[in-house]
Amino acid sequence: VSDRLQSVPENERVRAYMANPELTTYGSGKYTGLMMAHAGALNVAASSVKGFKQVTMEQVIAWDPQVIFVQNRYPKVVNEILHNPQWQVIDAVKHHRVYLMPDYAKAWGYPMPEAVGIGELWMAKKLYPEKFHDID
Repeated sequence: VSDRLQSVPENERVRAYMANPELTTYGSGKYTGLMMAHAGALNVAASSVKGFKQVTMEQVIAWDPQVIFVQNRYPKVVNEILHNPQWQVIDAVKHHRVYLMPDYAKAWGYPMPEAVGIGELWMAKKLYPEKFHDID
């Protein structure tokens, strides 16, 4: 993943947000944030959220993520994001880039190293499809 993304400057990294129920998210200091960083994402919550924390809708709107990831165990969160009018102003929603993560690609609970690695690759493909077009 890092080899394919080395030409992407830091200021052009895709802004991403990890959505959870009740506007909770992961910032820095958690496996999920590390997985996002390794996938080439700029985690919009990393600078202001340490660990796992609830944020406001106003903050998410201000961050305006280009991609939203949702853990596989929260399909209702995807539905909420796609159908709640408040979310419709966000770039990721406008461009249909809200993704429910697959069950095997996760960094929560007690993650297995291979799940984190697969998750990073899966995320990278969603973030930069043109750089991972040959990966299925």
